[in-house]
Amino acid sequence: MISTNIFAADSVKVESKFYTAPFKDEYREDTALYKLPFISGGADAVLLSKLNSYLVSDSILGDNIDSIISDYKQFGAGITGCDYNILYNKYGVLSISVYVETMGAYPDRFYTDVNLNLNTGYRILARDIIDAGALKKLAEKLDKIVQKRIKDKVMQEDMGEEDALQFFEGKHFTEENLGHFAFTDKGIMFYYDYGLPHALQALSPDEDMLLEWSELTYFVKEKSLLDKIMHK
Repeated sequence: MISTNIFAADSVKVESKFYTAPFKDEYREDTALYKLPFISGGADAVLLSKLNSYLVSDSILGDNIDSIISDYKQFGAGITGCDYNILYNKYGVLSISVYVETMGAYPDRFYTDVNLNLNTGYRILARDIIDAGALKKLAEKLDKIVQKRIKDKVMQEDMGEEDALQFFEGKHFTEENLGHFAFTDKGIMFYYDYGLPHALQALSPDEDMLLEWSELTYFVKEKSLLDKIMHK
């Protein structure tokens, strides 16, 4: 019997693909830089193809890189740049955080994380590593952190109750937010976007919340990649 993990990889080699887009009008002249990850080695061709399908611009940025470049050359807006950091690349997991800059009415930015299973070639979802019966409890644990950070921020900025309600009303970490996470050497980093408008982003509390391996014990899905990592 042939093992289904015959082509599995413990870690992979990641290189960068660079793209540029020049823009010039009567007011400014600059060049946008797009740096995207590409897995070039450490696995067989079939697995590499599956893994890299999650790293193309269509998947990470939501559009084809040629269209992104064309829009910037023409309008000097849209997606104006991107870069990435490799947060984890071992024990069968590749976790990459991508930083994306945009320009609409105002400059903005967002992060997107890609977590890949180097055994199967598929993206890792929260339900793949967190027990189904613990998803709600995990979201509640993270929401307590979010609510404390909101309260601390309100006190720090000396906001009135009316302003605080206006800015943060309805801001809760729910199960839907569990999809935004990354593996790190210390544990799993979850993220929460407070969704404040551009003019108020300085009021946004910290978005990242690290749960160390020991804190994940009661939530981990048995026999998952996370379970295996925690027992290394």
